[in-house]
Amino acid sequence: MRCPRFARPARLSAVCTLVAVSFAATPAAHASEDGPAVPVIVEASSVAAATAAVDGVGGTVDLALPVVAGVAAHVPAGRLAALDAEPTVRVLQDATLHPTGGSFGPSPADRTSAPDPKHDDTKHDGSGHDTPPPAVDPQLAALHLSGDWSPAAGRGTAVALVDTGVSATPDLQGSRLVRGPDLSGEGDGVDHYGHGTFMAGLIAGDGTASAGTGTPHYGVAPAATVVSVKVAGADGSTTVSRVIAGIGWVIANRDTYGIGVLNLSFGVDAPMPYRFNPLSAAVEAAWASGITVVVSAGNDGDGHVTSPGSDPYVVTVGAIDNAGTAQTADDVVPAWSGRDRFRHYSKPEVVASGVSVISLRAPGSTVDVTHPEGRVGDVYFRGSGTSMSTALVSGVAALLLAHHPAATPDDVKGALVDGGADVRRSAPEVDADRADHADARPDWWQHYRVAFDGLDRGLDDGMPWTSTRWTSTRWTAIRWTSTRWTSTRWTEAEWTATRWSSTSWDSTRWTSTRWTAEAWPSQGWG
Repeated sequence: MRCPRFARPARLSAVCTLVAVSFAATPAAHASEDGPAVPVIVEASSVAAATAAVDGVGGTVDLALPVVAGVAAHVPAGRLAALDAEPTVRVLQDATLHPTGGSFGPSPADRTSAPDPKHDDTKHDGSGHDTPPPAVDPQLAALHLSGDWSPAAGRGTAVALVDTGVSATPDLQGSRLVRGPDLSGEGDGVDHYGHGTFMAGLIAGDGTASAGTGTPHYGVAPAATVVSVKVAGADGSTTVSRVIAGIGWVIANRDTYGIGVLNLSFGVDAPMPYRFNPLSAAVEAAWASGITVVVSAGNDGDGHVTSPGSDPYVVTVGAIDNAGTAQTADDVVPAWSGRDRFRHYSKPEVVASGVSVISLRAPGSTVDVTHPEGRVGDVYFRGSGTSMSTALVSGVAALLLAHHPAATPDDVKGALVDGGADVRRSAPEVDADRADHADARPDWWQHYRVAFDGLDRGLDDGMPWTSTRWTSTRWTAIRWTSTRWTSTRWTEAEWTATRWSSTSWDSTRWTSTRWTAEAWPSQGWG
């Protein structure tokens, strides 16, 4: 049967079926007298309790999910009703997330970057000689980086990237690329699909391969560290459970790698309110742990924002077509960029460049082989979508944390929104310099009902920031509670159960709308 949208039944007689999910994709799937094994997420009071429930019906546990006190498992279809009948257990079919491509017409004629008269991007070094900042391409110029921006920007910050892995490239060398776990099954951490490498370049590419060209292709925070958590292989597909596991790993290792930002450039249609959504529970746990979570709005157009971007706490990013200029007067929102108004909030909160964006290529990857017309030289590639916008904003978040290391995720979000530039019929467009100098306000502290119960500490309508002492130069409203949520050795017992409806997920896509060969003028890109 198909669960009704936004339904949260008290008890289902069986797990709802998911359209177009392949159950043969994993070796754990097998037939038995109770039918084929079905991939599910089982949530209980702890990982141990969920494991016991799966064992009790003859299922096989594939992956522990302590962040939601559950497991990913395969359970014989004929035993699902018995599992779901357990009073302390909830069951959700573990959906396969598929990459999809939605094409749209050619972008408008691209123009050379022009200075924005509202901004002075000159660096004043106090010597009486004004020196311009390093040359940047139009997609960075449109973010209005501070006048003191340089290739050293972002040093000391780390951005976690839960995606398709990252390939070796000159622009991400040495210790600035940390390879976390590979949950895809391929086991090498390398990007065989081509999406994660592109995102990593937008966040922290250092322009090595384009040095000397006049306008190098920098990431927003070229000195930041990228912590790659691979959840998808060469076909680009993953599962809800792998993504949740990846987010959990990031939370557990926040202090080890100094992770301040989590980039999630994907989306799924979730047919339940965010409070009963396991992806929302996972991203809110990251948020409460002090990690600014930046998520794409999706590419389904007006009236649609995918999960976990639909969660009210996270920074959700839509796309803007900047027409190849730094000014905002000619910027428009592409029809495909996701946006929606929920009961108490609207999404996305901000927008950034998402049309004909250039970043790192993953040679030999699925996207590279399938779309050779997207190649820009030997190292770079071009694509469009809210994925790209999201990665750019993650880079800006890293810059803000480099300047305001005590900031909470609520602070970073408030600064991005308050510092944004007005765009007609759009959320504010990210302006990095204005965000960096935004006046901190107490109402940056968000108060929404949470999708998880805060380690059973009574957290319900806000995050654990406890002080309201603000200053204009540093965002210091953020005296943390005495209990840190980011222990590097938390276990399933520390995370209480998070409830969601036993319902179905629609198919999911990495939110890259297209990979295109349409070129910017050579004088604009170098």
